Amino acid sequence: MVRIAPFRGVFYNQKKFKDLAKVIAPPYDVISKEEQEKLYKKSPHNFVRLDLSSEPDSYTSVARLLNEWLTTGVLERDAEPAIYFLSHRFTLKDGAKKLRQGFFALTELQDFPTGNIRPHEKTHDAPKEDRLKLMLACNAQLSPIFALYAEPKQIINRMLSVVVEGTTPFAEVEVDNGDECKLWRITDANVIQKVQKAMEEQTLLIADGHHRYDATMNYRKQLRGERGDGTGHEAYNYIMAYFANMNDDNVVILPTHRLVRGYAPQPFLQLEEKLQSHFYVEQHPKTPDGKSSFLKALKTAAKKHKVIGVSFKRDPRYVILRLKNKRVMQKLAKDLCPALQELDVSILHLLVLETILGMKRQQQESGDTIKYTQDEELALQTLEKEDFQAAFILNATKAEEIQSIANAGATMPQKSTYFYPKLLSGLIVNKIELDEQISA
Repeated sequence: MVRIAPFRGVFYNQKKFKDLAKVIAPPYDVISKEEQEKLYKKSPHNFVRLDLSSEPDSYTSVARLLNEWLTTGVLERDAEPAIYFLSHRFTLKDGAKKLRQGFFALTELQDFPTGNIRPHEKTHDAPKEDRLKLMLACNAQLSPIFALYAEPKQIINRMLSVVVEGTTPFAEVEVDNGDECKLWRITDANVIQKVQKAMEEQTLLIADGHHRYDATMNYRKQLRGERGDGTGHEAYNYIMAYFANMNDDNVVILPTHRLVRGYAPQPFLQLEEKLQSHFYVEQHPKTPDGKSSFLKALKTAAKKHKVIGVSFKRDPRYVILRLKNKRVMQKLAKDLCPALQELDVSILHLLVLETILGMKRQQQESGDTIKYTQDEELALQTLEKEDFQAAFILNATKAEEIQSIANAGATMPQKSTYFYPKLLSGLIVNKIELDEQISA
């Protein structure tokens, strides 16, 4: 059972900050060093100072700064528990307009794999340790996880849209890329109970925030060790989440492409022979028109097959690879569930990178050999300008594939999905009062 609960959200004081765009930040895990510096200069109260501090002894600094902002009214905590309805208007690269709707609430933490909350990607220890130290220092969840549920009839979104229709959102922000977010506060007990009831039998899939979820589980474990098991309703037993419906066409999943280096060069004819032994190979000339036809053919082929686009440095062709026989992946990935064996990301990492190019798993995960991007044009341009040997262009993983893999108790390779757009940081915070009891 999934238990969700309203909570007293923490927000920027709009009497002090008329333009929230100056203080809102991207998620901490997509901010480069250069962007971090720009955000620091943008405002002395930009949220990056909490979520990705560059101060010495950063965890202590964040705790002190958060307390200062709450004390001086930079941030304010709602007096009454609520769920918060968010509409996020955005534009895709092809010009398509989208309006993603969802809501913020708390959800009770559940263990993997026995509970109704499931991951879909692998995690790494360093980010989990960072987020745990941050939580222990400031007793707050600075940003939510992004959780998906499945509801084909979209009853929850329709109900909440009707509730807020004709009312003014209490917070609005338009960011530099033109995205527009509007946030409504919903305190009506009857509405909240209907949402809770509708969510009870759901299985939640963590779309984004795996490291934060694991860190919060460890935070709960540490506090239970210090304070005893308690009633189970203490605030540290819950995590702040943004809930979106995976059956909504406005929930967009982008592919994540790979730029690769570090494998031993092979004679081209030898490499070609290896590729052709496992794949049907479709070729396009490395010209402007050829690139257009290559990218279009890659998307078209993905409607029926698992395909991988590739551009090797100093190769005059773009190439589309389509696996000839599934049995090779069944043999290479015999410990993986069938849905994961057939995933193009698995085929790329296990068959192409590891088996054909000789890059062992540890080398792939070192952080030095693979660079990720959601922009296929940028990937192809970067290959020619920087020290990379190949660019691999992938199609987006489908929501039903992610759900199937998660339901099988399996996890995808890191950077297999990119849910777009990311949630803004600083839009909402959950302050954890250790003795507070959450009423679910």
